[in-house]
Amino acid sequence: MRRRNLLAVVGVTAAGGAATAYGVSQRETGEDSDSGDGRNESSGSEGSNDESADDKRADDLEERLEDSEGMLVFTYDDSPIEDYTLTYQVHQEYDVPGCLAVCPGLMEQDSDAYLEPDQLVEIYEAGWTVMSHTYEHRALGHTPLTGTADEGDDRVSVEWGRHGEFESDPLVAFDDDGAYSTTSVAGGGGTDSTDAYVDLEEPLTETVSADGYLRHPEEFIQDILDRTDDRLAEWGIDVTGFVYTYDRYHGVVEEIVRDQYDAVANHRYGGGHNEIDGLDPTTMQRMYIETDKTSEDDIDEFVQTAADERVLSIVGAHSQFETFTEDRLEYTIEAALENDLAIVTLDEALAELGHL
Repeated sequence: MRRRNLLAVVGVTAAGGAATAYGVSQRETGEDSDSGDGRNESSGSEGSNDESADDKRADDLEERLEDSEGMLVFTYDDSPIEDYTLTYQVHQEYDVPGCLAVCPGLMEQDSDAYLEPDQLVEIYEAGWTVMSHTYEHRALGHTPLTGTADEGDDRVSVEWGRHGEFESDPLVAFDDDGAYSTTSVAGGGGTDSTDAYVDLEEPLTETVSADGYLRHPEEFIQDILDRTDDRLAEWGIDVTGFVYTYDRYHGVVEEIVRDQYDAVANHRYGGGHNEIDGLDPTTMQRMYIETDKTSEDDIDEFVQTAADERVLSIVGAHSQFETFTEDRLEYTIEAALENDLAIVTLDEALAELGHL
């Protein structure tokens, strides 16, 4: 059942949730907390534009949080142009924010398929959270081998061949017995009649057992994350969160990401309801809302549970997918509002909970 009539009820302003519902108050600071009449009183002073914009966002957040039953975060991956032409426009219609997990390298390579920097900055300045999704959508988690990789082999069979997508990327093959061989990507990766595989520029120098793994070196992973954050910083965007590509959070990348970022929106696949008590923001889960992954009934159940239980709820989608439509996005937003959920950014939620 569609919920378009809800717009007439809420005036496209999100229902929200009181800070006291989460045991945290960010507003007892001694500053003027009068509700709306004096929002722009400082408009004549130096720096007042930035201050009044910040004040407006703070007032807007307080309005969204007032009398809510919980907080819901929307996240979107890969930085496609549809984040701007579809998703951002629908969120604007309902006057609720979201979060983008972006790949600045893809944006620079193809401005037709991906956001342009000024579009991303516009969304960010409208109050959205921007997170890292690696520079060019690299897989940074490790993948298991599916058979023994012998010394001299220049192809390894793996559970998943995405590590072969970028030619000359450095790789490490290793196992728990201490076998360790450095190499790099040659012709890429793929799938033959039996297994996924990655082709190597240099043959392995040691035999790695079938219970081993393939991954990028730690220094390379760190360089990718730093390069991503540095480019976004050049565009005036402060990054506090991360979204794993392909939901591959496995191995050493977890430690690196945890050291670099305050939050992760997809540390484990599925779920989406994150307990507030004892919350570790770097191990949060989300639920995908694309039509091939969830039904309308699933969404109704998800938001009802979010309202009934003391959780921070996160949903995710890819704006460029055919399975993510305007109708599906509208349905999810309206389901959340009908259940009195405050739609907030990840940064807003974690700040409200005392984690930022």
